[in-house]
Amino acid sequence: MRIPWRPAADGAAEALRKIVFAMSWVSGAAILAMTGITVTDVMLRKTPWAFAGTYDIVMVLGAVSISAALPYTTAVKGHVAIEFLYHRMGRGGRLAMDIFLRVLSIGLLGLAVRECVRYGNMLYQTGQVSQTLQMPIFWLPYFIAVCLVLTVLVIFYHMTHPGKVLIQP
Repeated sequence: MRIPWRPAADGAAEALRKIVFAMSWVSGAAILAMTGITVTDVMLRKTPWAFAGTYDIVMVLGAVSISAALPYTTAVKGHVAIEFLYHRMGRGGRLAMDIFLRVLSIGLLGLAVRECVRYGNMLYQTGQVSQTLQMPIFWLPYFIAVCLVLTVLVIFYHMTHPGKVLIQP
């Protein structure tokens, strides 16, 4: 029996698929936590049990949610495409544009990974913390960098396995 989101593949692709799928669960959990914390904060504002730091927690969870969803969105090819221009090209033009955009994406994401690591190192060295809760936030750029590396691996998989789907939506 075959699970819909899991087409047959080699070991490396299977490992990538599992990690990307796990990150999608992390993203969903972060969204649920943001929702729960926001609703609880609004309900408790007029009571003596209101808690501080909602902004800090929601800010961190928002960054976690967005960055953890990026590899899955890329894997299911859920990004906005320029269909109007794409369909007016011939097969060779589409292939050339696809390769160019994927190589460009890998390059730009690689630069973003480098900058995230540099920023995380700076936050760690300076001891930067969140405004209200004073929790360390140096780990957040590192987490974003890991998610961007996963996204690069997904793009590379799509380049090296044309016509194959990593994950079905």
